[in-house]
Amino acid sequence: MNALEIAKSVLEAKGGFLHVNEIAKHAHEMELCSDDELKDLPKLLSSALSKEVKTKKPFFSRIKDGKGGFEQGVYRLKKSQRFPKHRWGES
Repeated sequence: MNALEIAKSVLEAKGGFLHVNEIAKHAHEMELCSDDELKDLPKLLSSALSKEVKTKKPFFSRIKDGKGGFEQGVYRLKKSQRFPKHRWGES
């Protein structure tokens, strides 16, 4: 599995938002990575998630802090909007 698939499966299972170190720990507990991969997994997750968040239609999003920025290394699954916000014929 690549880093994005690992992050997606962990965040779907745990829900909410997690830091990349916690995602790596849960991935190891869920047996998605081995002991050898556990050392490098937070760095791989951080780089893959930061690149993926900057795409046009990301699956992940960062968590805002109260000061107008983002918390470092904390990600969640992006909420998908399945339905339009307004009804047909309304503006």
